[in-house]
Amino acid sequence: MYIGRFLVLGKTDEGNPFVTYRVSSRSFPNRVAKVTDDETVAILPKDLEEMFKNPYITYNCVKLVGDVAVATNGSHTDIIADKIKLGLPIRDALSYSLLTMDYEKDDYNTPRIAVVLTKDSAYMGYVSDNDVRVKKVKLEAGKAYYLSVYEACKITEHQVISVAGKTAEELTKFVMEYEEFEKPVTAATVLVKDGFKLATL
Repeated sequence: MYIGRFLVLGKTDEGNPFVTYRVSSRSFPNRVAKVTDDETVAILPKDLEEMFKNPYITYNCVKLVGDVAVATNGSHTDIIADKIKLGLPIRDALSYSLLTMDYEKDDYNTPRIAVVLTKDSAYMGYVSDNDVRVKKVKLEAGKAYYLSVYEACKITEHQVISVAGKTAEELTKFVMEYEEFEKPVTAATVLVKDGFKLATL
């Protein structure tokens, strides 16, 4: 099944919260997730000239703000992180940013999806051309929810997978190789374990 870009939010078997963002693409497969500093992971084209072909293929997909991790499928990563840095509650920062940025104005009206994660709480949110939702979710050890731009742009207990992996690297590999979801390109993970651990593949 092709679900496009998606987020996986859950806990390892050991009970450590994590979020993984995966790029899946038919149109722009030549992209890479790169840790650009201690607080940021960016999605970049391998050929920098592609940046001029589509405004939605280059963005920060992960931003760390103190003890809060933000992961999304677009430039709203920075907007959400900035609002949290200014002191807005997570729910408000997510809601404001999604409503302000709105869905992507491309040929597919691609939704914007987002996760905000701390050691003790987790939120999912999205805005599409006909819906907007932000929800605090309860995480269980060994399970993860997924939220995608196509086919699975919902926050529901029915969109759940079993998790394999203990480290950020293992979780990234697990999500990249998850066979049910087609066209993997690159992925990045934030694991909450003695602070934040970042990994890309």
